[in-house]
Amino acid sequence: EAMLNNWCNAMGLPKVHGARDAGEMTYRMDLLNTTPPLGRLVSGLEKSGSGRLCLYGPPGTGKTAFGRHVARRLGRPLLVKRASDILSMWVGGTEKRIARMFNEADQDGAILLLDEADSFLQDRRNSSVSWEITQVNELLTQMEHFRGLFICSTNLIDTLDEASLRRFDLKVRFHSLQADQRWEMFRQVLKDATGPARDADNEWEQRVKNKLDGVTFGDFMVALRQFRLMGDSMTEEKLFQALQDEIRLKKQGAGSGIGFSAVI
Repeated sequence: EAMLNNWCNAMGLPKVHGARDAGEMTYRMDLLNTTPPLGRLVSGLEKSGSGRLCLYGPPGTGKTAFGRHVARRLGRPLLVKRASDILSMWVGGTEKRIARMFNEADQDGAILLLDEADSFLQDRRNSSVSWEITQVNELLTQMEHFRGLFICSTNLIDTLDEASLRRFDLKVRFHSLQADQRWEMFRQVLKDATGPARDADNEWEQRVKNKLDGVTFGDFMVALRQFRLMGDSMTEEKLFQALQDEIRLKKQGAGSGIGFSAVI
């Protein structure tokens, strides 16, 4: 796999991914908190097979994971592109890569998922150089003519160009988990890690519901990777503490600035 990925990188092709990790968290669409709900959307996509979706919300709320789930449900390949795959140092190079991205998805019958879409769909009124405008124009043109399923994800929907927002058939907002959802996901992660779920503990249920406000799908994924990395066994107490640490770090990051302050 490492050799293949080195070759793919040299040829400008997407990476080859291995089989699903046995320790990966079980994906459950009912444990994603979105507006509108996702059930009817997936049913509609199974019938139509095409559309333009914008998934937005805080990091870790499950936007990219939903794109992968849709690809599995529709039985189609998923082509994931990020800023590092498309941005070019040459004038006109980014536009060519954008066109190539849509052409590749069209030829392979793949669902196209563009992560970090705000890197390419910035409001043109704030552009200071011509190539920033032409990149947005190219992406909007390609979106207009693409007949497959195109999914964008972004954490910064307020910065997107107004014309791009009109081109999306549906804009889906992802939120942090509700109280019942975070308790159910807490139980699901424990079940995946330790075996069949035990009887619900009312004390733990109340702690998870009341003291993990703001926890997201991604926080559970981070906690799971931490346990695997450290080779540690998972318990209710350890998982709860790991999730609290993630929430605390996010709050600290949101309240602190970066740079220097003048001392007067």
